Amino acid sequence: MKRILWIGIVACAGYAMLIPEAAYCDTQKRLGQAVFSVHKVDHGARVAGMGGAFTAIADDISTIFVNPAGLTNVEEREYTLGYTRWLVDTRFYSGALAYNTTRGVVGLAVMAFSVPDVEETTIYQPVGTGRMLEIGDFSVGASYATKLTDKLSFGFQVRWTQETIDVDRLTGVDFNFGTTFNTGFRSLRLGMAFKNLGRDIESRELNYQMPVAFDFGFAMDVFGEKGGDATYLTLTGESHYATDYSEPRYRIGGELWLQNAFALRAGVKPGYDTEVFSLGLGLKVKPVEGKVVRVDFAYSDGNDFEPPLRFSLSGSF
Repeated sequence: MKRILWIGIVACAGYAMLIPEAAYCDTQKRLGQAVFSVHKVDHGARVAGMGGAFTAIADDISTIFVNPAGLTNVEEREYTLGYTRWLVDTRFYSGALAYNTTRGVVGLAVMAFSVPDVEETTIYQPVGTGRMLEIGDFSVGASYATKLTDKLSFGFQVRWTQETIDVDRLTGVDFNFGTTFNTGFRSLRLGMAFKNLGRDIESRELNYQMPVAFDFGFAMDVFGEKGGDATYLTLTGESHYATDYSEPRYRIGGELWLQNAFALRAGVKPGYDTEVFSLGLGLKVKPVEGKVVRVDFAYSDGNDFEPPLRFSLSGSF
C-alpha cells in the first residue's frame, strides 16, 4: 500500500512541475473561467491571518481546507467551524470533523457560499421584476491522511460541489492531493498540495474549468521551537499556481505564539487585488484536561471593498 502511495506522490510531483506552462499557455482562454468560488477563498481565520500561507504548516484541522496531508497531526478527534464576511455583503461558512484511527486520519468537511437576495432585472424591467434569484455554492468532501514515514505524510480528499445561479445548477466532483515533509534540518517543513482536480463543466454551450491549483510551501521556526518552547515564531511562504490567474502568485506569513496560549499573525499576498495583507489573533485554552479550544480572528485588506473578516472556533473532543 505504501509503495502505491509513493508512486502516486512521485507522479503528482512530476505532473505539478508542468503546471506553470500548462496552466498559462492559453491564459486568454482560461483566465476567469473557473467555477466554484467556494474553493478559491481561504477558509479558517488562522489560515487567512497568515495570508493563506498554510500548506507547509498544516498542523491542525483547518488544514483540511488547504492540504489534507496535515490531518496526520490530529491526535484524536478535532472539529472546526468558520465564518467569513466576504466582499459586497456575501458570506462563507465552513465546518469540519477529523478522527484519528489506527489506520490513518479520516475527515469530513462542508463549505457554503451565500449571496444576499438579488432581484431579477430585464431589458424591459431594469429596476426589477420582483422575482428574487437564488445564487450560491455548497460543497461536501471526505478526506484521508496517513504517515508514510515518521517525516512524510500523504493525504487526499474527494469533494462534491454545486454552484447555483438562478435556474442553472453546475455540479462537479474534484480531488485534492497533498504531502507534508519534515526535512530534519532544524524545524524546516515542506508542503505540497494539488487541488481541485476534476473534469470541466459544460452549461448552455459554455465550458467552465475547475479552479485547479498547485501550492508549494515551506515553514520554519525562527525563534524558539514548536513543541519545545512556550513562545516561538514561525515564518512560512509558498507559491500558488492557479488556472484563474495569468501568472503564479506568492504568499508570505508568520505566526507568533506567546506562552502557547495567545497568537499574533500576519500575512502578505504580493500582486493580489484584495487581501494584500492580513492580520490575525488566536486564543488557545484547555478547559478540560487533555482537550483544547481555539478561537481565531482574521482581518484582511479589502482594497475598495469592505474588509473581509473571519472567525473560527475549533478544538479537540
